[in-house]
Amino acid sequence: MTRPFPALGRAAAFGFVSCALATTQAAAFQVMPYGAGLNPPGSLVVTSGLPVVGESFSVGVSNTASASAPASIAFLSLATAPDPAFPAGTVLPGFGLAFPGALGEVLLSLAAPDPFTTLGPVAWDGGAAAPASFDLAVPLDPALSGLTIYLQGSLLQSVGFPSLGLTNGLAVTLSEPSFSGLVPIPAGTFQMGSNAAGGAPYYGSSTEQPVHQVTISQPYWMGRYEVTQAEYQGLMGTNPSGYLGADKPVETVIWFNAVAYCDALNAQQTALGKVPAGYQYRLPTEAEWEYGCRAGTTTEFHYGPALFCNQARFSYSDHSSPPASCQNPLGTVPVGSYAPNAWGLYDMHGNVWEWCMDGFSSYTASAKTDPYVSGGLYRVLRGGSWAFNSTYCRSADRYYVDPGLVHNNYYGFRVVLAPVLVP
Repeated sequence: MTRPFPALGRAAAFGFVSCALATTQAAAFQVMPYGAGLNPPGSLVVTSGLPVVGESFSVGVSNTASASAPASIAFLSLATAPDPAFPAGTVLPGFGLAFPGALGEVLLSLAAPDPFTTLGPVAWDGGAAAPASFDLAVPLDPALSGLTIYLQGSLLQSVGFPSLGLTNGLAVTLSEPSFSGLVPIPAGTFQMGSNAAGGAPYYGSSTEQPVHQVTISQPYWMGRYEVTQAEYQGLMGTNPSGYLGADKPVETVIWFNAVAYCDALNAQQTALGKVPAGYQYRLPTEAEWEYGCRAGTTTEFHYGPALFCNQARFSYSDHSSPPASCQNPLGTVPVGSYAPNAWGLYDMHGNVWEWCMDGFSSYTASAKTDPYVSGGLYRVLRGGSWAFNSTYCRSADRYYVDPGLVHNNYYGFRVVLAPVLVP
């Protein structure tokens, strides 16, 4: 049976998160055995699964010091910090596994609140028997991404001379959760908007000004691709698109269609237990969209200062020499037909305009955190499309229309899994 990690419920399990913790921004998990070698190596190991937020993994406790080690009762302790002598520990007589009375190392912090939980007892049959298994379920909470916890096992031998021996330690760093079809986007700060001049080649607009600082305070996940016709048909039972193709982006959708799709997807994934608390599937805000599109760049396009016809699906490049039509057939292309940006997002320039959650509002110069405009007569689209010039494909370009009255074969969308919006 899988044990919640490490106790029932996030509040009980992760009340220590506000303490001083070792964290990392790395997306990949890490498992690092540690200790000075007094405790037998391999006596605590990950036996299955991966230490990923929202998933489960198992660790095994055994006595690898002797092939004839006696049967024992196993425990597993978890802490927010290692012993102060990390990567070694505090040496104590009588806590080794090699023989009763052997030296052993305490490898976890013993300062409050540590160890924050101890699991067990679990019977271990001794000798060459499979390790005593502890199955740990990590809550689906993005705040746990990058968290490092410290584990140490112990074995209580109750037959003959009673003794308690300690295993090696494990430093386990949890990786961020993975969601099918989505790309993780880190929290951060960027300059939103553009000061591009009004003439060629950018034809900048006052709607993109003033450039202002925006902070995205929490990580989110963004669709790697625009929502395809196959995905839309599978969830909504219909395909309104004019340029048919299962792997082409769905188009001819009004804002309300896009919102309905996101709501249906959110309900489906919530029922499957795959939506973190405080998050929802929805359209991106304008700020989330531009932040994701830029992927750390400050140029007019995520590719750089220019956009050429071989880089995206659009109609006319003002950056060619001389400026020229892209000579494309009418309509969309399959998603992912061009190179992605630095964060792995495809078709952020061109193919179809992408609906955002926001109503349209003029910018102000003040710094903002997680901006979102609710209501209003119009909704914003971003990214340009197959039918528009390169200027409309710029990272900062803003296009806004009535959310319910326009049915065009160049309007589509992509989803985000992001914090619940509060108007």
